[in-house]
Amino acid sequence: MTTLQIITGILGSGKTTCLRHLLEGPGEIQAGVVVGEYAEDGFDGGMIEASGAMVRQITATGRGDQAKSYLDPVRAFVEEGKFGRVFIETSGVTEIAQVSSELAADPVIARSARFAPTIVVIDAGAFTVHDTHFAPQLWAQLDVADVVVINKTDKAPSASLDAIKRRIQQRNDEARIVYTYMGQVSRGTAMSIPYEEFTPRAIRASWEGSLPAEFEAFVYRTSRVCYDRLMFGHKLLNLPGGQIARFKGILRCWDGARSINGLPGQLDWDSTPVTGDTRIAFIGIGLAAREQEICALLDAELERQRDEMRGSA
Repeated sequence: MTTLQIITGILGSGKTTCLRHLLEGPGEIQAGVVVGEYAEDGFDGGMIEASGAMVRQITATGRGDQAKSYLDPVRAFVEEGKFGRVFIETSGVTEIAQVSSELAADPVIARSARFAPTIVVIDAGAFTVHDTHFAPQLWAQLDVADVVVINKTDKAPSASLDAIKRRIQQRNDEARIVYTYMGQVSRGTAMSIPYEEFTPRAIRASWEGSLPAEFEAFVYRTSRVCYDRLMFGHKLLNLPGGQIARFKGILRCWDGARSINGLPGQLDWDSTPVTGDTRIAFIGIGLAAREQEICALLDAELERQRDEMRGSA
């Protein structure tokens, strides 16, 4: 019997960090992982493979028919039977109730797998931004969570954390809510199954909330070198207009490639080793019309840095 466990959460909440913590703790877990990426390029699969898990990565995963794209790789893990547990890390814009229902309805999965609690990870520091600009997507996940991981607690005061917890409990009084820093949730809390006939709320709840406008994504690519990553980061944090929910990827700097991850007002430099030229995925609402403008602004910043470096030589 294979145990399937979904880890989801809105863009940038720390899903991958949480999953890596579960995989890399004492007595490493041998697991299969299906990673869903909304953008056409994937970044998280390589990070999880470094934890020793076998990864199957799919891209362009969101809602509607795209939710079906999780079915084949999950079924393959179940049919192979090599792993006792398979994690499904969905993209941050996935309608989780639909994915859960699609998986549960598959005859192979129904016969040979069971579900562990659905984990929803949120960013404490970005909760207000997400609740203001992306509320339908945020609550489509929280409303059907079994475990809510309020992550990045260092980015919010205690009073705000308590307010977030109360807000969630008002809408989902079944969820077990835990606070974490850098995704350090305990395995016992995250992975245990409450009782033998447990069915995740995402399958039982028949969620009927309102979904947001379709998210859009593009990937900024360049072979230009960044000579001042702080200034480039400042440019990312202050891109004009639109609703950017997340940006993440690789920034090629003069002293080596860096992993970058953030949203407007919040930028993290991940310590995960990366290589290659710059490729940064942007995900949000209304981005298709702004792709050329954003790419031109970032190109101009890297060209400015190059000219400044040449001038000082």
